[in-house]
Amino acid sequence: MNYLNLAFETSLFSVGISRPNPAVGAVVVKDGIVVGKGRTQRPGNAHAEVMALRDAGELARGAAIYVTLEPCCHYGRTPPCTKAIIDAGIKEVYFAHADPNPVVRGKSRAILEEAGIKVFEGQDACERAIVESGWDDSCSHDGCKVLSGNPAAMGEPETRAEALAEARMLFHEIERFFEAYDFYVRNKTTFVEIKSAISQEGNMGAIVGGDAKGAACNAPLKITAQGANCWNHELRAMSDAILVGAGTVLADNPSLDVRFAQGNNPVKIIWAGHHEFSVDEVASLRVFQAPVEEGKAPIVFTCVPQPALEKNLEKLKNAGEAPAAENLAVEVVALSNASFVANWHEMHANLSARGMHRLMVEPGARLADEIFKCGLWNRLDLWQSSDPAVDRALESSGADGLTYPELPTALVARESFMLGPDVLTVYEK
Repeated sequence: MNYLNLAFETSLFSVGISRPNPAVGAVVVKDGIVVGKGRTQRPGNAHAEVMALRDAGELARGAAIYVTLEPCCHYGRTPPCTKAIIDAGIKEVYFAHADPNPVVRGKSRAILEEAGIKVFEGQDACERAIVESGWDDSCSHDGCKVLSGNPAAMGEPETRAEALAEARMLFHEIERFFEAYDFYVRNKTTFVEIKSAISQEGNMGAIVGGDAKGAACNAPLKITAQGANCWNHELRAMSDAILVGAGTVLADNPSLDVRFAQGNNPVKIIWAGHHEFSVDEVASLRVFQAPVEEGKAPIVFTCVPQPALEKNLEKLKNAGEAPAAENLAVEVVALSNASFVANWHEMHANLSARGMHRLMVEPGARLADEIFKCGLWNRLDLWQSSDPAVDRALESSGADGLTYPELPTALVARESFMLGPDVLTVYEK
């Protein structure tokens, strides 16, 4: 067990709630016992450290606090967390990631140390946060913990050396989590991360005919195994929002929720483009019919009117089904530009203004091609199956394969690892 890992898992339940503030988790530990846990609340309310200290009460005096992000040291909507830590009588502070905000970075440590508190940060803090109290083979939660790129990190380590290796992986994972926040602080814009999966032969779906207008109809193709699926859901839990195109919504009818990992469901965003959703589609598609958490109504960015969506919302309001009517609301945002590039930039600016740090995009072939050409994205996580059975199943079905678009030139492959039959390559521009 690692106390900072517990703080990190706690922080994931603040994603999408704390924005534009970062999602932070904290735990207070005294005499080897966790006596307090907390996560950052909605803007204007308590930060993770204050919530954990409140939970600990008087037990915080003489204890240690483990925080995923450097505690704040300035007055904003709330008083500084450094003051709360000092007033609570904390003797040691461990934080995994330095805040990129120049008002905070480095200053918090100096304030805490001046008050006589020992401070540890970064990888050193993650290594010191290890609990040396015996090991077992149980998973930390129902899903698989694989986002750090360490497939073995699905159970507790058996030796001190393994625990240190996992502490380093934890540090890497927390750094990856906060990179979107870092990017947002420095650029005031949302970090865009694309996730795609292709077969051994480069197919990402099946073409199963055409619609009444002559457009090709696509069907999903099961490509990745459970390990990659767990990874995907962990990334969803880390993201403020997840975006898919209308084609993916119609072909897959996805829920776009988090099932194989801990954390909140991201805001569901549908890039409708020029597709007008029909009354039947609105009534049958999961993204429009599933109950919605407060403040997380699906958002449809569209170039054409969406009367069926507006009619459905009006029908619910008139029926007086509150709060069910509110929980099933959908926000429609009209895009009026002539080009995809201009509309994508407008959508990106809209999400940035909402304080969203990370947008996860799971595009179909056409949308992926448009985004690649547009250039307004930061990272591509490309899974490729090594299992020939995927393409054999496609061939036996008689359908043509839907080929993934050509990757942009000058991409840099930052890392790669294999999980089961699937290989992940992470590209950056």
